[in-house]
Amino acid sequence: MIRKHTRVLLRGLFALLAWAGTGARAAAPKVSTGVLADGTRWRTAYHVIDSGVDGPALLVVGGVHGNEPAGARAAGQVRDWPLVKGKLLVVPRANVPGLAANVRKLSGEAEGRDDLNRNFPSGDASDGPRGEPARAIWQFIRRQRPDWVLDLHEGFAFHGSHRPGKGKTRSVGSIVIFTKGPALDPIARAMQAAANATVTDPARRFSLLGGGPARGSLVGACTRQLGMRGMILETTYNHQPISLRTRQHRAMVSVLMRRLGMIDRDGTDVLARRGGGRIVVGLYDAAGTGGKGVVRLTGIVDAARDMEVHHVGPADLRAAALDAFDVLIFPGGSGSKQAAAIGPDGREAVRAFVRRGGGYLGICAGAFLCSAHYRWSLDLIDTHVFTGMRQIEGVGRKAMWYRGEGATVKMQLTDRGKALFEGIGEHVEVRYHNGPIVSPKNDPNLAPYTTLAHFRSEQVLYPPQKGTMVDTPAIVSGTYGKGRVISISPHPESSPALHPIFTASLRWLAAARQDRRASAGWRMCAATAAQASAGASP
Repeated sequence: MIRKHTRVLLRGLFALLAWAGTGARAAAPKVSTGVLADGTRWRTAYHVIDSGVDGPALLVVGGVHGNEPAGARAAGQVRDWPLVKGKLLVVPRANVPGLAANVRKLSGEAEGRDDLNRNFPSGDASDGPRGEPARAIWQFIRRQRPDWVLDLHEGFAFHGSHRPGKGKTRSVGSIVIFTKGPALDPIARAMQAAANATVTDPARRFSLLGGGPARGSLVGACTRQLGMRGMILETTYNHQPISLRTRQHRAMVSVLMRRLGMIDRDGTDVLARRGGGRIVVGLYDAAGTGGKGVVRLTGIVDAARDMEVHHVGPADLRAAALDAFDVLIFPGGSGSKQAAAIGPDGREAVRAFVRRGGGYLGICAGAFLCSAHYRWSLDLIDTHVFTGMRQIEGVGRKAMWYRGEGATVKMQLTDRGKALFEGIGEHVEVRYHNGPIVSPKNDPNLAPYTTLAHFRSEQVLYPPQKGTMVDTPAIVSGTYGKGRVISISPHPESSPALHPIFTASLRWLAAARQDRRASAGWRMCAATAAQASAGASP
């Protein structure tokens, strides 16, 4: 009898999956991906998302200038927005070599100018693009014939407050560039308002420039040569984290797509698409971070084929945005400043994310933040921090967490650490820069942690610190609710040989959330199949 019911259930489940798959294929947008300039160093991907519902076609381009990464990352985020009408075309990384080298120009391009955004047709219809990257992009545009184009850029200073010296060019950072007229004026003003909603400093507010895009630029060629409507959207890369700049780009793009009816809700909070077989990582990069940690961690995740990274700031720490992520990383800097920047609501959003099955990776400052020690801590892992004030003879009262400038210390992996960080030697040297020295807090509300590595040497600045670091945990892991936590006191990201520590950590942290998603999907299908086998309508 049990076997009979099982066969009935399975038949119903397979029938339901086939039915659901057919319906999903009919309703879901058609997504295609291809390559431009294939076989050259300018090779780059494009994406076409067709909703299947008649409507406008919009092209979004990023990364034309290689030192403007926020435009490239924002374009990649926009492509994952749920499309309800029309067609979306995205070329997120137009200048791949420039982005890799963080340089504006087209290094090594013999044809045309070294500025890709001056190599598109600028004269009459017989004037063609110059150079391989411009030709490839232009051919794609002529083949697809979109109605609209948005080119995402960044300036070096805020246009509204920039006052260059005599003979210097005024920056076009934080500006909407368009051609004045009844069709674009209201959209440009709405974009300006949406971007300014993210701004607190009046000197950094967005401006409008209605004189039209420059000749030779991508948008200039599209509007003058092909009769498209288009805009250049500029953020400002100096003194602002990527998370804020990509948010401003998303806010402006969302204005147009909602007005065109291509999306039915604000896309500003949509940074990523859940699932897809990749580990989706959110990297905090705003107030309280410092040094090169964010850059190094971004490179580590970017280099992993099974991962993608999105920079997040305080405004992104809400359920609507975090639900798409598998893991959050909080890097080095200042734990207290990170806590203050994200505020009580942000801290609770992170706790809720981990409690529901998300992963948390804290490095140095991020390890302070996830501890159970401070009033501003996240209380994700049962770590007490060695700190407090001591009177130092001839110096005065000093905080014990501070041990001086960065130094190299010795670290030894435990058996659990060796199993997780496969390929890393048992004894390694690692950069240390005032990360937390931890011990169990024994909080009854938190599970005991597991030690993955110990410090085997120490850095001492004041006599009371001597002997307090050697043999204490350097890396610990634990669970919080349905999620997982790893706390790393030193800085393995500073040593390329230790980068596998991060990729292994991220895969372990993501496993709980991905397993939960898979099991939830199976339970839903099984329950619905059971209804179907009993004669209920799916």
